[in-house]
Amino acid sequence: MYEFIFLLIQGTPESETVLLQALQHMRKQTSEQLYTMKHDKQFTDVDWIILNEYLPEKLVQEMDAQRRTSVHRRLSITPEHDVQCVPADSRSEIVARAVESSEVPTIIENDAVSHASISSQHCTLHHDFVLRMVGFRAADSHKGQNMRNELITRFLTALSVDYEKQWYIGKIRRSTLYILMESVEKAKHRCSLKLHWELLVQHCRFSPFLWYLIRFNKINWINKQLTRLLFDHIFLTIELILAFHSARTRMENIRLLFPELVSIDPQIWNEVYQETSFYHQMATYILLDLKESYPVCWRVEMTKRCAQMLLKYESTAIKELYQTGMLGETERSRILELIEKKLFNLEFSHVKMPKTEQTTIENTFDLLFFVRSIPDGEKLAWEAVMKPKHEWFQPGKVLIEKGKTVSSAYLIVRGVVQCEIDTHYIMYRSSNIIGIDALFSENLTAYGTYSVSGGLLEAYRIDRTLLNQLLVDDNIAPLIYCEIASHILNNKYQQDLKLNRLQVTLLLQNRAKFYRKQNDLLIHLEEYDRLFLVAGSISYYSKGQNLVYDSILFKMFQTPTDIFLDRSTVAYTWKNEDEIYLFKNDNINSRLSIQNFGSISNNLIYPRYSAQLAELSEY
Repeated sequence: MYEFIFLLIQGTPESETVLLQALQHMRKQTSEQLYTMKHDKQFTDVDWIILNEYLPEKLVQEMDAQRRTSVHRRLSITPEHDVQCVPADSRSEIVARAVESSEVPTIIENDAVSHASISSQHCTLHHDFVLRMVGFRAADSHKGQNMRNELITRFLTALSVDYEKQWYIGKIRRSTLYILMESVEKAKHRCSLKLHWELLVQHCRFSPFLWYLIRFNKINWINKQLTRLLFDHIFLTIELILAFHSARTRMENIRLLFPELVSIDPQIWNEVYQETSFYHQMATYILLDLKESYPVCWRVEMTKRCAQMLLKYESTAIKELYQTGMLGETERSRILELIEKKLFNLEFSHVKMPKTEQTTIENTFDLLFFVRSIPDGEKLAWEAVMKPKHEWFQPGKVLIEKGKTVSSAYLIVRGVVQCEIDTHYIMYRSSNIIGIDALFSENLTAYGTYSVSGGLLEAYRIDRTLLNQLLVDDNIAPLIYCEIASHILNNKYQQDLKLNRLQVTLLLQNRAKFYRKQNDLLIHLEEYDRLFLVAGSISYYSKGQNLVYDSILFKMFQTPTDIFLDRSTVAYTWKNEDEIYLFKNDNINSRLSIQNFGSISNNLIYPRYSAQLAELSEY
């Protein structure tokens, strides 16, 4: 009797042989699938070692444990398909090639940003970035407004369809889908793309409980709980913004596949399309910051995302093997049960990171841009000085108001700050010190209104006392002065320079000469050389007169001139050729890009041996 039950569980030798052939076929297809994923840029941050837990071999092992069989042993001695899969340890090489394929700009000027640039495959990092604000016609007819509302409703409907598809193929969790769908439905009632974005951003805010815990983060137990909850919050933020960004392909498809819509009213169509592009560009920049600021959170999200998609793929493969008769009912149900269990765990828990991964949220102080210039012996002292100045800010928080005197600047560590100026936004992120120009100079007021954009902001509040401390340190001062000079030149003298923000920063960092604490130094400037006096004074002889200039001053010399500097002088000089080089250099561009997370290919979802591919791909 017991032998009969065991045979029912294990199956006949013939059925086991067929099962082995079916699993070999599935392993071959999954191996090709994994090879494709490892060469797709959207999966460059996946931890492939962890992903082994979701491959067919693991499923067969668990099935053997339940059935008390040895299918996995027989499968493991069978030669695999000769697909040249990328080794797990080569993930960094793939990422490196993606980064090395282009210059890494730190600033992007608004004239260079276009919607088409978002689809670029180059991986770039940014410190400062400018977006055009969406400008609509001042007076619209009732018919024009109705047409705009109709187009916005269509676009929002396309977004909701894309969100459902992302959930279906495993890119997002069900809980995230609920948030996205609820936001879309509310926005459709108001015919507002802006409302949809604002509702998503609301979910990036700290809950009252989490905000309360931050006030007591000096207690070890509370700090551990805060780290875990913060990880969950950042994880949700990445998933929400990533889902919104991925859905941009729906907008592009509407434009490409239905050109007739454009002819209805080209001006209204372009305005609506511009608005969608604007929010997706903001999402791109926030994603770039999240990726750099929270690398562990990002890697967990990418690994979970890839694991869910792979399990969905395997689930479809098992169902189709059963439909073709290659897999029995018992084996199909057992493997699908194992897959569903893994999907359930991914839905409601984190990917288990390696034991060597001790830190989930990086230490804030270690992310400061000037930390590497500080000797190891002084780091602890500076960390103690900076710690009381550390603060968190919620999305939408106004930090500095335009035209007002600035008593505190903000050194951004993680997060994005937007500054609204006339017809565009300027976006600042890590290593920028907003308001530093007005704080440094008593004669300057805030250039614009600075507020927190998108997700959370983590920053250090810098008052005049702390600024003076930073400017006294010989290791840190040159970096702070460069930031001060960059902001003043960009905000006050950009028309004279005719360079964009990226070019001005590169000019100061790489080509200009920096002078500080010089004792009666005489420097010679040629015709058309530039001088920017940040602090102190300079003196020179011109046309029979001794002239003295005090800071802040930008001057272009028309004739060769000798200038005297003293210990109080802080200045930069450069040549006209330096500006021309930066202006004409094609390698210094303003691409804004991220991996192609918006692409959803059937080849990454369904096995190639599917006889019903056309039918399945309709969803």
